[in-house]
Amino acid sequence: MDLKSLKIFVEIVRCQSFSLAAEQLCLTQPTVSKAIRQLEEALGTALFNKGQAGRKREVSLTYSGQQIYQHALAMLENEKKIYSTLDEIRQVQKGKLALGLPPLGSVLLSALIALFHRQYPEIELSFLEVGANGIEEALLNRQIDVGILLGQLDSKFSGIQILDSPLCVLSHQQSYLQHREAVGLRELEQESFLLYADTFTLNQMILQAAQQVGFEPKVLCKSSQWDFIAKMVEAGMGIALLPEVYCKRLDAKSFNMTRLIEPNLNWTLNMAWYNQSPMSPATRAWLKIIEQHQQLIHF
Repeated sequence: MDLKSLKIFVEIVRCQSFSLAAEQLCLTQPTVSKAIRQLEEALGTALFNKGQAGRKREVSLTYSGQQIYQHALAMLENEKKIYSTLDEIRQVQKGKLALGLPPLGSVLLSALIALFHRQYPEIELSFLEVGANGIEEALLNRQIDVGILLGQLDSKFSGIQILDSPLCVLSHQQSYLQHREAVGLRELEQESFLLYADTFTLNQMILQAAQQVGFEPKVLCKSSQWDFIAKMVEAGMGIALLPEVYCKRLDAKSFNMTRLIEPNLNWTLNMAWYNQSPMSPATRAWLKIIEQHQQLIHF
């Protein structure tokens, strides 16, 4: 049994004729008939019912033939996938991939970046490490191929959600929040906020949410370094709103982590691309890794 014989078999069923199948495959009818005989011998079963008095072959499948036909379709489809995969690999032997990563993005995606490099070692990687606002601008200006954007995507972008983590209030160990499981944003009006650089979409999200509940946060300072912000919280300088996924990696003995409610804010990350630009083979390969290995996205 070989794939060539299976292709002939499937074409006969599709055309409902030995002669039409031979014509479609540019083969002689004796060649087609011989291939089916050899396939039946290899399988040890008849695939087609015989005609009256056994003189002429009908194009109706035996029960075994029906089962083999379904398997043949699957095998031929897998053959297509094999060649498609090989074509994709050949196309990404050389090239470049430019990724836009917010400060935590490089940490979250380090395992996937390493996996991509192992699979496509000849692809040159470059990174733009800025806030989501800067990444959005870079996508629109075609400076990067793909990047992490926060929250709901504008219609100009398509994306794959890679993380969805609620925001929590990170406070000093001796804070009044130490025994609280949840706190409303309005209750934090008198706190000193440690916020992020103005290029961070998360910064805008927090400021807008505070305005909606009726106050303007007292901002002590702004930083693009999450670890630095956590250190300032630990020193008792103020509070910070950080994703739960990040807070959980910190030493619980040094901080309080309190769930933020009213409103509930989420740090939702999407691996996004500008949907009006043609996608390179390297970008397609990267997105395929994102889709297949999301379990590797973590701190």
